[in-house]
Amino acid sequence: MKTGYSRVCINPPIGVPMVGYYEERRVKGIHDDIFATAVAFDDGESKAVLVTVDICLLSTEQCNYFREKIADAAFLKKEGVFINCSHTHTGPTIGYDKTSQLDGNDEYDKFFEDSLCKVVKEAFSDMLESEFSYAEGKTEGISFSRRFRMKDGSVRTNPGINNPDTAYPLGDVNETVKLIRIDRKSGKNIVFVNYGSHADSVGGDYISGDWPNVTRNTVEKVLDNTECIFLLGSQGDIGHINVNPTPGQRRGLEYESFDGVPRGYDYTLHLGRTVAGVAIGIYGTAEPFVADKLSFSSKSISIPANQDNSKLEESRKIKELYEAGRAHELPYTDMELTTVVAEAVRVCELENGPDSFEFVLSALKIGELLLAGLPGECFAEIGRRIESAYNGKHIMVCCLTNGGDSYFPTSSAYDEGGYEARTSRLKKGGDDVIVKGVEELILKLN
Repeated sequence: MKTGYSRVCINPPIGVPMVGYYEERRVKGIHDDIFATAVAFDDGESKAVLVTVDICLLSTEQCNYFREKIADAAFLKKEGVFINCSHTHTGPTIGYDKTSQLDGNDEYDKFFEDSLCKVVKEAFSDMLESEFSYAEGKTEGISFSRRFRMKDGSVRTNPGINNPDTAYPLGDVNETVKLIRIDRKSGKNIVFVNYGSHADSVGGDYISGDWPNVTRNTVEKVLDNTECIFLLGSQGDIGHINVNPTPGQRRGLEYESFDGVPRGYDYTLHLGRTVAGVAIGIYGTAEPFVADKLSFSSKSISIPANQDNSKLEESRKIKELYEAGRAHELPYTDMELTTVVAEAVRVCELENGPDSFEFVLSALKIGELLLAGLPGECFAEIGRRIESAYNGKHIMVCCLTNGGDSYFPTSSAYDEGGYEARTSRLKKGGDDVIVKGVEELILKLN
């Protein structure tokens, strides 16, 4: 097996729209650089490439387009191209962002496309013989459920710090950090770090790769002769907010933004360094595994649309107020306001269908390692179910891969409520469709 590595900066110009919130934001400056990173693979018979980008998300349609462009530029099969987004909420909009009602910047969109093709071609020009190793470790105290049962029986996402009406969290947090160490003959080593939590701790309108960028930079600073690539794990219901923190745990959370969630760059450093610390700690004891053969596949799935025209009249009024800049007139605040607005947008969008949505599941197998690509924001439980379905030694579940059109909540979340389930364009039961689809992909590659 040979691997190649490349990274290119994808900073946007001032004024480009930013994606991630239900409010208009445009780039005012650069807090820290953002990148597209590529790792290329070649076993002598097959070739594939993994590309990570420091942006919030790309739709399935956008990913299909970019995968075709990359495949043409690097003489690859489209199925062998995997694009994973870090989900930073302080990155540029690519194309149209329905949440902020803003179009992207055509010149920057073209630069972004060219950058993806460039970084892939450069990775394939850097191919060296490689040996693979795997390790796992655990973080503590940086990831938390975003969904809470309230004392009145309702369910809220991000209910706020020290909220006396909060009863208990819903769902379990996966604190596992997974690491792939690639030792390359006569070249720098490559490290994959896989972890699942929302990259939304910076806020504001300055470009930043959020804590995944800090993780990557820290790993490279500490581990000599090493380059790092970050892969986002299952994080749909996981974030950085401890609702009952000690004074020390509040350190670095400098301000509360539009949704009542505290954020701050010093806390971002803490998050990234904590994940990096686990990765650095297990790097030296990673166990070698066989990585002599490369295979990949993808599968289209269909999930029914979450259409609810019974709420259409009310939703139209809410959407009109939001688009007129008058959402503050609604009787909600913070994340509950965001939930109500996002739900209304969803109801209005689906008034006339479609009946279902198509997504692409992806799988890349490198010897005993399986990378399972999920095209949206999957709850942590879905990731665990997929891990349990794989009989091989090593698996990394990667969300926002080759698509990022929706939350994928668990079926139980639809009965409970919260931002993710109320705003998802997909009907209850999508979790079973995803898990079954990945199981079929695994059987196809084994």
